[in-house]
Order: sequence, then structure tokens, then C-alpha cells
Amino acid sequence: MTHLVEINLRIPSIRAIRVGNESPVTIANSDMRFVKQVELEVIPKAGDVLTMTVESAGAFRCEVIRSDWHDDKNMFVIACRYSKRSMSDAEYQAFLNAGDWHRRALL
Repeated sequence: MTHLVEINLRIPSIRAIRVGNESPVTIANSDMRFVKQVELEVIPKAGDVLTMTVESAGAFRCEVIRSDWHDDKNMFVIACRYSKRSMSDAEYQAFLNAGDWHRRALL
């Protein structure tokens, strides 16, 4: 039996060079999450590692921080963190342009 869950993914801040600027700019991602609904066979526990995909960039791994039931959504919300310590600008752009992941501000 599969369960529809919401993945709430924290990604690292990145340093990227933007057009018209010679020095790298830090893009802080601590106040936002990327969200996606997926079907999983089992509800993961803290410490589990999931393999997720971005439609335009392929697969990546993320570590489960916690799994909580949300009555208002009628599903589990799985808080995860990107498994690598850093992310390239290309990987970041893939998230921004993906139709399957949505950006959500924490504020």
C-alpha cells in the first residue's frame, strides 16, 4: 500500500555568479523550502535516506529529519535536508525551474 506524503526539503545556501557581477553572490535558502507530493511504500523515519528526483536534473539523495502527520493536509509531511553540504548553481536552477517542486517561504 502506498501513502501520499509531502516532502518538505531544505537545501543549502549557494554561491553563484550572476550576469553583470564578477564576484559570487550568496543565495541563502534557510528561510524557504522546496515542496513536492510523492507516493511512498512506507513512512520514513528520522535518519532514513530517500532518493528523490528533479524532473530536469535527475536524482539526488536527502536525509529525513522528521515525519509528522498534518490533519489539515490529511497526510504526513516529511521534513528532509539535501544530503550534500553544497549545491551547484545548475542544480539550484533545476529546482527553480522544475514543475514538480514548488518553493515555499517559511515566513
